[in-house]
Amino acid sequence: MIKTGDIKGCLAGKILRIDLSNKKIWTEETKSYAEKTLGGRGINSLIMLNEIDIGTKWYDPENLLCFGAGSLVGTMTPGACRVDISTINVFSGGKGSANVGGFWGPELKYAGFDNLIIVGKSKKPVYLYINDNNIEIRDASSIWGKDIYETENILRKKIGDEHIKIACIGPAGENRVRGSAIIIDTAKAAGGSGVGCVMGDKRLKAIVVRGHGKIAVAEPQKFMKALTKCYQKCKEEPNAGMMRKVPFNLYSDPEWKGWNTNIVIKNGQDDQWEKEKRIKLMNPITGVPNMQKGTRACYLCPIGCMPFMEIDKGKYKDDKGEGFWINTIMGHACRFDISDPESVVESWLLTNRLGLDGDYVAAGLSWIFELYEKGIITKKDTGGLELDWGNSDALIKMIKKLAYREGIGDLLADGIVEAAKKIGRNSEYYLIQVKGQPSIEPFRIPKGWALAVSTSPIAGRHLRGATMGSNKYGPKPRPGNFNVTDYKNQASGVVWQGKTKELEDNLGICNYVGTWSGANFLTITDFAELINTGMGLNLTEEELMDYYAAIGRNLEKAFNTLHTNMSREDDIPPKRFREEEVKSGPYKGFKINEDKYNEMLNEFYELSGWDKKTGMQTRSDLEKLGLKDIANKLAKQNRLSSN
Repeated sequence: MIKTGDIKGCLAGKILRIDLSNKKIWTEETKSYAEKTLGGRGINSLIMLNEIDIGTKWYDPENLLCFGAGSLVGTMTPGACRVDISTINVFSGGKGSANVGGFWGPELKYAGFDNLIIVGKSKKPVYLYINDNNIEIRDASSIWGKDIYETENILRKKIGDEHIKIACIGPAGENRVRGSAIIIDTAKAAGGSGVGCVMGDKRLKAIVVRGHGKIAVAEPQKFMKALTKCYQKCKEEPNAGMMRKVPFNLYSDPEWKGWNTNIVIKNGQDDQWEKEKRIKLMNPITGVPNMQKGTRACYLCPIGCMPFMEIDKGKYKDDKGEGFWINTIMGHACRFDISDPESVVESWLLTNRLGLDGDYVAAGLSWIFELYEKGIITKKDTGGLELDWGNSDALIKMIKKLAYREGIGDLLADGIVEAAKKIGRNSEYYLIQVKGQPSIEPFRIPKGWALAVSTSPIAGRHLRGATMGSNKYGPKPRPGNFNVTDYKNQASGVVWQGKTKELEDNLGICNYVGTWSGANFLTITDFAELINTGMGLNLTEEELMDYYAAIGRNLEKAFNTLHTNMSREDDIPPKRFREEEVKSGPYKGFKINEDKYNEMLNEFYELSGWDKKTGMQTRSDLEKLGLKDIANKLAKQNRLSSN
């Protein structure tokens, strides 16, 4: 077990605790938690594992809603703005986590808090007002029922301070739609795991933060020297310009290879979209790129990747807002076979405004569209809507039905796994879900992507290790030498990438500035230098990767094991992608080969220190990480490998 040493900088110093049931507010020191995990997501995971009893459900008052700003957030570290939001996953019952940028995280630290832990339920709608040490639980009846934009505008006028930072839910979260997000700074969505649903269940509409403090570092001169080097790397990196224009510069080229590897069509019926539809959607002059009116950046970001969109023609003319991502193309366009640019942008803006998770909208509603196509449901079930592929009007109406639990939207709001049980008629086969959570990800072609998404502890999302080959994302060198379609060597890349993401979430560094996106800015070497000079520690790169990053992954794994019945079978891609081949394009005939996938999964488990037969953790590896107490908990529940 590594001794971290005394942390001397980067932390705000306190964890803020709020009990909504009893209207109780108190604090505790951060340091003991940070010494074990470094901060951010790691602290949230440790608190959840220690304090949530086995058998607790996401809707129980005892469930925690945890916000954790990374340890470097609030310093001048480039891209250090990220906040982890953790709770019980509303889909799996295991660990839930969503990560979000913007300005809210730094503001929380300037108010004096590294983490915010919320327990209990309010009887009436409330919002939290945190202004340095002035913390209040306030009545939210005037903003309950309002969308994201309305909520922010009302709160700014009510409080009279344009500098407040706001995290809030929309109507979807209020209505406990499982696919709800928490929206920070108007348009930065913490999607996945149903974190917005949990916030709504606690009758918590918003968290308003205003801070006037500062974050000190241990060795200011050395830290500034490290920062200067990091910013110089960001300035000189050739991919910086590319990242500022993603997805417009990449997907505006109909021949770009990502169109052939990243896209799933019509709820998984194919992985290839016609070229003329690509051109119509992403034409620089008449398509989505033409609606970009500017670009915004999160706190201290050297890139700026958030397009500000305004629809300037058609029936959605003058609607505007922030954000249009590759996931929007993958989800709101391709999954529904919609190539009309204005409709795709409008469907995304509406999703955001209502506080929905975009991936849940895309995966859940495209499933319903396919059930309609196959006659499993009819217009009688949809309230008269014709859910034909390409019908953008129907998609937009379905988004509203989902957020407000109207008609068939009420069925979908409780999750598509539950909906499939009620619908029956083999509807479950067409679900694209991992561990109960709908997923828009590609599985048949990019094998490392499939492995990472399937094994993700928070289910069905790609940012816990996904790769597109050893030379695609992140700085070099990295483990292995493999192409996007290879099975061999993918596991080493996925494990490495999962560890770097753990560190980034604990430090609060955006992965677009870190190791994943292709920007190639900061590396593990940079992380070590920033941590050591900022926090006053003396850690090696190996200790960061093999100890602290491994601890975080094992905390989430243990939470899943203790709170669910997940097994090796839950780390396998959806059945459809194992049985149905890609129907067209350069990868026609591709699907998941189960034998080769299982060999890849075996290697993944071995590299993670887990038993390859069961996927369970082992006592020896947990004790090496100083997690003997976790090993004892697992052994007590007979969920620890004997190997």
